[in-house]
Amino acid sequence: MSSTANSPSERKTHHLRHEWGVDGQISDRIVRAIAEYKNNQPEDLPGLETCINPEALNTVFETEGSGGCGAGCITFSYCGYTVLVQSTGHVLIKKN
Repeated sequence: MSSTANSPSERKTHHLRHEWGVDGQISDRIVRAIAEYKNNQPEDLPGLETCINPEALNTVFETEGSGGCGAGCITFSYCGYTVLVQSTGHVLIKKN
């Protein structure tokens, strides 16, 4: 019999949906989400810049005009989690 982890800190994998240019900075959302999963405050975590350039992450998939963005993804490790950010706005955060 398997059990289901109900609280965010018990789950191994988390999913976010981010709408580029609407939902704020993806870097801030990732830090807030991981802080929640770790039962910490965002300011208690190391800066995201210790593992990735937050400004580049915030803008890499944003588009100007109606041209749309190219397909792609970025993967990095942060605070014991592997983070996969897709150009579609799907974000997978998996505990290492």
